Amino acid sequence: MKPTKPSSPNAPPSTLPVIQPRGLRPKRPSVWRTLALLAVHIFMIVHVAQWLMQGVTLSPVEPSEGMELAKHGVVNTGLIFFVAAIAVTAVFGRFFCGWGCHLVALQDLSRWLLIKSGITPRPLRSRLLGFVPLVAFVYMFLWPAAYKLAVGRPLGPLTSGFLTADFWATFPGLTIAVLTFVVCGFAVVFVLGAKGYCTYGCPYGAAFALADRVAPIRVRVTAACQGCATCTAVCTSNVRVHEEVRDHGMVIDPGCMKCLDCVANCPNEALYVGAGRPAIGRRSRRRAPGTLKRPEELIAGVVFILGFFAFRGLYGQVPFLFSLGIAAILSGLAIAAWRLVGRPEVRLGPIRLKTGGRILKPGRVFLVAMALVVAFWLHAAVIQGLTRLGDRRYDLTSDLRRASLDVLSEWAPPEPGDEARVEAASRTLDLLERWSPVASPVRDRQRAWLAYLEGDRARARSLVDRALAGSDRDAQAFLLAARMRIDEGRSLEAARALARAVEVDPSEPAGFLALGTVLGRNGRLGEAFEVFSAGLETHPESVGLRYNSGLTRALLGDVDGAVRDFELVLGLDPGHLPARENLAGVLAGAGRFEASVAVFEEAIRRSPDDPELRIMAGRACLAAGLRQRAVEQVEAAIRLDPSMEAAREWLVETPDED
Repeated sequence: MKPTKPSSPNAPPSTLPVIQPRGLRPKRPSVWRTLALLAVHIFMIVHVAQWLMQGVTLSPVEPSEGMELAKHGVVNTGLIFFVAAIAVTAVFGRFFCGWGCHLVALQDLSRWLLIKSGITPRPLRSRLLGFVPLVAFVYMFLWPAAYKLAVGRPLGPLTSGFLTADFWATFPGLTIAVLTFVVCGFAVVFVLGAKGYCTYGCPYGAAFALADRVAPIRVRVTAACQGCATCTAVCTSNVRVHEEVRDHGMVIDPGCMKCLDCVANCPNEALYVGAGRPAIGRRSRRRAPGTLKRPEELIAGVVFILGFFAFRGLYGQVPFLFSLGIAAILSGLAIAAWRLVGRPEVRLGPIRLKTGGRILKPGRVFLVAMALVVAFWLHAAVIQGLTRLGDRRYDLTSDLRRASLDVLSEWAPPEPGDEARVEAASRTLDLLERWSPVASPVRDRQRAWLAYLEGDRARARSLVDRALAGSDRDAQAFLLAARMRIDEGRSLEAARALARAVEVDPSEPAGFLALGTVLGRNGRLGEAFEVFSAGLETHPESVGLRYNSGLTRALLGDVDGAVRDFELVLGLDPGHLPARENLAGVLAGAGRFEASVAVFEEAIRRSPDDPELRIMAGRACLAAGLRQRAVEQVEAAIRLDPSMEAAREWLVETPDED
């Protein structure tokens, strides 16, 4: 239909009814939207199938992947897609949510199934909870970078991650997927309404809502509008469509997902999608019916915060987005419980809990269910408290664990003070294990490390094997497994475990360092050098990687490269004595004796009480033809350590003058 001139904002009556037409069914645009959402899921299936067949594919096209930019400086497919979707939204409005989001499809399916079961979801409207998506967006995509800048940590260079060989790396397992379907689908829709998660949980929606404010394309109205409110009745996004078009001549609510059900079902064909002035700077003047009262808003906000922190990361399983859905549901249930105490008429969604001041049977069932929910909630809070205490105590052993990753050293029991730290962490994590009904690979790995530090090899082996069976993406577990295999003399198995640790988490330089060292000790110098080089691409300021790269270059005969690496080490750490000694040795071996002497003399200036260093300097002086200076260095070494018989013999054989 060709739209006629839009009516003025005040043309329709000032008071419009809110109707709930029975038997109203969305028309064809909903069919097209269903097909579009189906196409999205077909694309997802094809993407997975391509990865399974070829082993490598594009990184997940998921907005949450964009977090890697703020966390690690990685630009990936998910980030590009998210930015592109926001840019398109700034022009055409919030169409992506309605026509391309799999979570919207999940909620639509849940609503359809509930209606088929005779249950029509009713929306819960909260202004305070409406800010949750924006806060979640800031936390996910902006806070990691802001925190780094606040504590003085560099953001690091940008890298790309458009391809992946481990497509499922960032996705939860089957159990969480099923629970997400139930909680963020049926439960959210039942308690909060048709688009409950979009309204009170989705951080991506916050970005799209902001972009929608500047979009010129939106749902608009013509003079044919009669104010019947059919558009509001069929809207599943909690938008007061009839009031929006009355007051502004268009829908300005950023919650509008452009599903176009309102356009399709307008009996007068008064609504259409068209271009015009953006909605920025405009605000709805009316409060929507059912908006929570101030005490209820406070209850909802407090419950949401407590619920979110109680369930986020619970058992090491509940992801961020899932915990937002749980917290939103708890808020809705808390409001229903509050009203059950103080109101004569109470509903939970479509179900009547109380009428005429009398609690009905569904209300009594609800109270029992709430008691169970609160009990589980308290249990989750205890688990989270023990988890955080255990993590803090475990972190206090980080220096001991780093020292254990030195593959050239033998295991040694911790000192008394260190032993107390290990025991405290171990007791807390063992208590957490007894309280938690769900096994956690992360906890198993932590307990395995502590058992290793305590010298309980059998327990450490059992726990690390269980951790790896539960998750094959825990780099720290692979590092521990490698460390124990080195202790057992199984260097090749250790190398395979270290290679997996590096593959899983290239952000940890200890993995590259240990792997290169193990390969070098087994005579695989070329492979060792490749590992050190790969590590330096990600960690160019790692002193350990640079130093070992220099050693490997020297053994491979690359004198210039070794000199370069040792000089870079000294640039990063001027007090690194082994690098200075090896630099001098490499220079001497290459016949650059005067340069070698200069390096040794600088080393002696920094460490004047090292007799062995003076002996090495003496030999360098002798090789350079500086016999008197050689004698001086040897004599100084003997004064520092008279027991050096070899030095005494060498001094006797050295001429007294040049």
